[in-house]
This record gives sequence, structure tokens and C-alpha cells, in this order.
Amino acid sequence: MLAELALRLITPAGRMTRRLGLVSESTALWARGLRHRKAWAVHHERCRAVVTDVVAALPSRRCVVVLGSGLVRDVPLDLLCRRFSRVLLVDAVHLPPVRLRMAFRRKVTLLTRDLSGVMGWLAGESQGRIDPVADLVTDASVDLVISANLLSQLAWPVEDWLEENPGRAAAFPADLPARCIAWHLDDLARFQGRVVLLSDVEMVERDRAGAVIERLDLMRGVALPEPDESWDWPVSPFGEIRRDREAVHRVGAWRSFGGPA
Repeated sequence: MLAELALRLITPAGRMTRRLGLVSESTALWARGLRHRKAWAVHHERCRAVVTDVVAALPSRRCVVVLGSGLVRDVPLDLLCRRFSRVLLVDAVHLPPVRLRMAFRRKVTLLTRDLSGVMGWLAGESQGRIDPVADLVTDASVDLVISANLLSQLAWPVEDWLEENPGRAAAFPADLPARCIAWHLDDLARFQGRVVLLSDVEMVERDRAGAVIERLDLMRGVALPEPDESWDWPVSPFGEIRRDREAVHRVGAWRSFGGPA
């Protein structure tokens, strides 16, 4: 807990990034990933395997963009650095351990960016969504884009903010969290290169007898095509939140989202 708190305090981040809980969530994910390294290993391995297969088939490997790079656990970073001339890691928060690791990789650039595009809108600094990938979609050298378990993470900070600020929430669309998900899918469709989408799409909470206690659509009703493959990710094993409850996320992988296979 002390290490998590210290990391939260020293992480570079803007005021709204912190208010939306993105720094707290990033540090919590860092700590949880260490605690449940074995439980999460299959999920990370399958994510990396999907990307590895796609990279092998690419005719050109100039620049790769990882949207929602986070802790860089679910993409094969060594492979990307070997095969591509440039590697852009894009996220709202880059924790100090990630910054330190990337400091020694000359091909890697960290871009700090609100990929929901609504942070300034919520803060009253803009009149609507700001395009978070405007410069990236016009870069013809981007041969591969990976949306790395980001999609489901775009809605909950907005949901929490709207609930915590009811007086200001009326000024925003009631379905803004779902729109953030739909907007990201639209953003992906605008890229000229190959797009890989990795995302958890559903959460199921179960007891030790296997009975389903709760089921949550992480896409907030936004429709997705059938994934090329899917698997279960034990995000919160028994004992993480409650002794007799586990939360398992269903993950989908789309090897060529919105484009040719």
C-alpha cells in the first residue's frame, strides 16, 4: 500500500487526470498485476500472441502505435522494437516504472494523451470532444495500431465523474460514457494501417459455487462484431475484493478491426 501511495504521488499527471481517478487506477492496476501475475499470465500471453501473429504478416513495419499502452504488459514490446522503426506508446498516464523502462529504448516515444477526448470538455475547457488521434491518423507511416485493453476503460471515469458532479452532469449527454466507447471505435476506423483491437467486453462476478452474482456489459450497449478469438481473464480472483467472490472478464481480440483480414 505504501509503494502504491508513493507511486501515485510521484506520477506526472494533470489536475483533471487525477480528478478522474486515472492515476489511482493506474497505480492500483500496477499493484494488482504484481499480486496476480500468475492469474493474469494467460491473458497477457494471448494478447501478445495475437499481436505477434499480426506483425509477422505485415508487409511494412515503419511505425506502430499502441493506444492504452498502460504498463506495457499486454503487447510484445521487444518484438515491436525489433521489427518497427518507431514505437509510439500512447496513454493518459505513464507511471514512473514505465518511464524508466522506456528511457533505455531509443525507438520508443511516450505520448501523454486523453484518448477519450472528453477530459477538457468535463473540465469546462472546451465545448466538446477534442480529437485525440488527429495527428496520428494522418501519419502515413503508421503501419500498425494496437488498442490494448483500453476500450472498456474509457467509460468508467466519465460515469464516475457524472455521478459525483450531478449539478454539472445535466450539461452533458446522458449516454456520454457509451459515446466514449463508440468514439474510440470510430477513431480506430480512421487509421490507414492495420488495426488490432484487444478489449474486455463483459464482467461476470461469481461465487465459489460458480453461481453468477452479477453480469456487466463493459461496452455499455455499444455493438461490436464477433471477435476472431476470445478468452477469460480472472481480473479479481477470490480474495482480491471479497473472500467468496471472483470477477472474470471476457476478452475479445480483433486482428484487423474495420479492415481487411
